[in-house]
Amino acid sequence: MYDTVIRGGLCPDYDAGELKKKDVAVKDGKIADVLEPGTDARAERIIDASGRIVSPGIIDMHMHEEEFRDGSHERDISELMIRQGVTTGVCGNCGIHFHRISDFRRILDENGGSPINYVALAGYNTFREEKISGWYDEASPEVRKYVIEQLRKELEDGAWGFSFGLEYCPGISTEEMTEAVMALKEYDPFISIHFREDCDKCMDSVIEMAELSRNTGCRVEISHIGSLAAVGKHMQESLDYLRKEMSDNPRLRYDVYPYNVFCTIIGSAAFDMDWRAKWGVDYDIIVPLGEPYAGQKCDKDLYEKILREDPDALVAAFALDEDDVKLAMAEPRGLFGSDGQVTPGYDIHPRAAATYPRILGKYVRDEKVLPMILALDKMTRQAAGQLGLENKGEIKKDMDADILIFDPETISDHADFNDTHAPNTGIDYVMVAGTVVNDHDTLTGALPGRFISR
Repeated sequence: MYDTVIRGGLCPDYDAGELKKKDVAVKDGKIADVLEPGTDARAERIIDASGRIVSPGIIDMHMHEEEFRDGSHERDISELMIRQGVTTGVCGNCGIHFHRISDFRRILDENGGSPINYVALAGYNTFREEKISGWYDEASPEVRKYVIEQLRKELEDGAWGFSFGLEYCPGISTEEMTEAVMALKEYDPFISIHFREDCDKCMDSVIEMAELSRNTGCRVEISHIGSLAAVGKHMQESLDYLRKEMSDNPRLRYDVYPYNVFCTIIGSAAFDMDWRAKWGVDYDIIVPLGEPYAGQKCDKDLYEKILREDPDALVAAFALDEDDVKLAMAEPRGLFGSDGQVTPGYDIHPRAAATYPRILGKYVRDEKVLPMILALDKMTRQAAGQLGLENKGEIKKDMDADILIFDPETISDHADFNDTHAPNTGIDYVMVAGTVVNDHDTLTGALPGRFISR
């Protein structure tokens, strides 16, 4: 007797490169068997998946965890993730983490778990800024030692690796970054990197990150490449270079989100230059995400007012080239990440709510930017391989029963900057460890997600 049998769905067979009709039997949080359609199999629950795709749960390579402030334990971002089919998320990116690993694990444990599984990184910038307030300042040997010691503790407590936000802290030199990675290489850390500079310096940034992986032998993820190379028309050049690098060094990857809009803090170092001339844009590409100006396009006066009065304000920047984003999405070895985050007091970027239905609906089904089997492979098996998650990413016997069931004909995103929480359509069920967490966009209240320790 199985717990659940999912009947008649199309399951991705990545080795064969096609979808095959199978029945999937689930028991005790695992895929107990993958059966031929119609096989007599008893279960406490039968799910009819006729006309649906039964996929491994999506692995989001780049997101940001909850900010549990003032004792709040709301699962805001993880609930948005499970609504779009994500069952495992990599958090602590861009050099920033909101909690020590031990605290994050404790909060999840004390509050019954999470809708999704978490793989957590420690933020290099966060520890560095405990000792140095200047973004452009060089770190002394004492500061570097302190940061490495803190990262080591986080790795010992279960962090999967650590992240750098080079654009946000230009004072982190290549040498400083390499020193930290080499000092902690024994842990085989997963490293994600928010690039150093875009436009004319784009290729220098891409090469810097690729060489870090090649020279240290560590897994390196180039974060949200659209934000780097989809401004200034450097995407094709970047992908030509990375295609060879990723072929020679399978430990190097990048991720991309399916939007031509990035989101950041208005007072960050990202705007510490004549960004209008650099990007070939004007103030009206900047849209505040917080009150009292949420949704209003900036002019010079409004931009300078917000920068002066609220430098930590979140803004959206409509600065990326749509065709370049598509190029990055179509590359077979490129992965996906939502860069999803919920910041109290601000509207969210729609990517936090709708990244994966947008890819599967708009870009796979409607625009045919990439085929379904490749999109799913990148979201699941390839992502699991880059992270080293051996029990996730495929519909096979003994794998974790993290499963997404969706209608390929109707799956669609509806969130935009006018309605950032508009629900997705076409998703029937999302299961984590064999438990249904999302039933037709209704959360069941189950919290089977866990912290996945290094």
